[in-house]
Amino acid sequence: MKESGATPRPGRAKRWPPHSRHSAPGSGARIVWGVAALGLIALFCVQALLAIPYLSATTDEPVHLSAGYSYWHTRDFRLNPEHPPLAKLIAALPLLLIKPRLDISSKEWEGSSEYPFAFNFLYSNDADRLLFWGRVPMIALAALGAWITFLWARDLFGPMAGAFAAGLYAFCPNLLAHGMLVTTDVPLATFGLLTLYLFWRQGSQPGWRKGLLTGLALGAAMTSKYSGALFPILVACLAAIRALRQKNRRQALLGEIQNLAVMAAASLLVVEAAYLFSFSPLLYFRNGALVNANHDPSYQSYLLGELKQNGWWYYFVVAFVFKATLPALILLLFATLQTMSGLVDRWGETILLAAIGFYFVVISAGADDLGVRYLLPVFPLIYIWVSRIVPRYWRHRWGRVGLITLLSWQIWAAASSFPNYLPYFNEIAGGPKAGPDLLDDSNVDWGQSLKQAATYVKEKKIGNVVICPFSSFENPGYYGLPSNIRPPGALVSKKPDPGTYVISGHNLAWMKAVDPAWRQYNAVDRIGGMWVYRF
Repeated sequence: MKESGATPRPGRAKRWPPHSRHSAPGSGARIVWGVAALGLIALFCVQALLAIPYLSATTDEPVHLSAGYSYWHTRDFRLNPEHPPLAKLIAALPLLLIKPRLDISSKEWEGSSEYPFAFNFLYSNDADRLLFWGRVPMIALAALGAWITFLWARDLFGPMAGAFAAGLYAFCPNLLAHGMLVTTDVPLATFGLLTLYLFWRQGSQPGWRKGLLTGLALGAAMTSKYSGALFPILVACLAAIRALRQKNRRQALLGEIQNLAVMAAASLLVVEAAYLFSFSPLLYFRNGALVNANHDPSYQSYLLGELKQNGWWYYFVVAFVFKATLPALILLLFATLQTMSGLVDRWGETILLAAIGFYFVVISAGADDLGVRYLLPVFPLIYIWVSRIVPRYWRHRWGRVGLITLLSWQIWAAASSFPNYLPYFNEIAGGPKAGPDLLDDSNVDWGQSLKQAATYVKEKKIGNVVICPFSSFENPGYYGLPSNIRPPGALVSKKPDPGTYVISGHNLAWMKAVDPAWRQYNAVDRIGGMWVYRF
C-alpha cells in the first residue's frame, strides 16, 4: 500500500474557517495556543491531584487495583476477568515500588472472590497511600486524552479551537470525576479517542505504518474495557465509508482490507502484551463472555424517581442532558445549527459524528442503566466537534464575548464542584442536591464520600449517627466513622429511630422510590454524594 496524506476529492466544498488544517496560521499562534492548551491540561491534573485526598475508595477501585497488582505479582488473571487487564495493570504500576502485602494463600484468592479479596488487600495495607498512587496513572491517561482532544480539534479547526476544546475537557466535571479513579472508563475513552484520531490521520490512502499505529491504539482500547470491542466495528464501518468516497472504489476497498488486517494484527499484539504474553487472545475472548458476570437480571434500574426492570431505552440521553454541563449543551446546539451551513472538514466531522451517534445508540441499546460514565468516550468527541464554531464566532466582538463566557461557565462548573465532581448535575437538573431524585449509582455516589463524612461527623461532634454506605464493601470504620451501619432496606417502611443518618445518594434514590415517606423527609445537609438526615 502506498503511504500518503489525505487527498481531497474533486468538487469538494471549499473549507472554512480560515484557521482550518488547510490554511494554518503562523507558527507563533500555534505555539501560543499550544502552550495555552498545555496550561489547561496541567490545571486538569492539579484539580484531580488536589481532590484525591478528600475521596475514599469507590466500590470498584479496590477490585481493579488489587487485580492489577496481582497480575504483575503472579501472572494469574483469576481476579476480575469480566474486565480486560490493561487499565488495571497501568494503575498498579506504582505499587510495584511500594510492594504492598498480597495474600494469595487466602480462601478469597482461591475462590476468586474479588470483592472480599480486594477489601482485605486495600485495608490491610495503607489504603490512602495505595489509592493515591493507583490514581496518579489514571490522571496521566486522562491528561493524554485532553492532549489528543487538543490535537484533533487543532488539526480540524485551528489552534484556537484546539485550546478551546482542551479547556472544555480540562474543566468537565464528569471527566474530572472519573479521570482520577482506578476504573476502566476513562482509559477506554482515551485509547478510543486515540484510535479514531490516528484513523483520521491516515488520510484517504493509508499505509502500513499508519495502520500499525492505529492498530496499537485499537488494541489498547480493546484491553481497557470490553466495550472497547465496539471500536473495531466502528473503525471497519468507517473504513468502508472511506473507500466508497474514493473514485476507484474497488482499489480503495482492497487497500482498506489490507489496512484493517494490519490493524487487527497490531491490536492482537497489544492483547497479548496486556495479558503478559500468556496466550491471551483465547483468554481475552473467553473472559469477554463474563462481562455480565455480576449482572443481576432482576436488578431494577432507576430514573426520575422510578424503578424499572430492564431500564429505559432513553436512559443515557436523559443522563447526558442532566450530567453534561450547560455550556457544553449550549455549544452543542450552536454547533448543530452551524452544521446546516455545511461541514468544515467533511471527513473529519463525519468520523466524529458517526462515532458519537454509534456509541450513543449501542450503549443505549445494550448497557445497563448505571451511569453517565458509560458515555465518557463521547465527551471528548463532542468537545472537539463543538470547537468548530470557534473560528467563525471569534471574528466578531459578541462572538468572542459568548465563547469566553461559555468557557468561563465551564470552568466555574468544575471549580464550584471541587472536590465532589462525581455527584455533579447541571442547572437543568437542579444541581447536585437534586441528584437522587433523577439518577442513582455512580451518577450520585459510588462510595467516595466516606472520608468527608467522617470529617463532618467529627467536626459537628455528632454522637448518635447511622451510616448507610453505597455497598457492603465500603469500610466506614477505616475513616473513623461509627460502626452503626444500616442497609437501605432497614430504613424504609417505618420512620427511622431518633438520630442522625448519613445516607449514600444511591441508596437515598432507591429509598425514595420504594417508600414515599422519604420523599417528604428533608435533608439537613449534603456531604459530597451523601445526604444527612436528622430525626
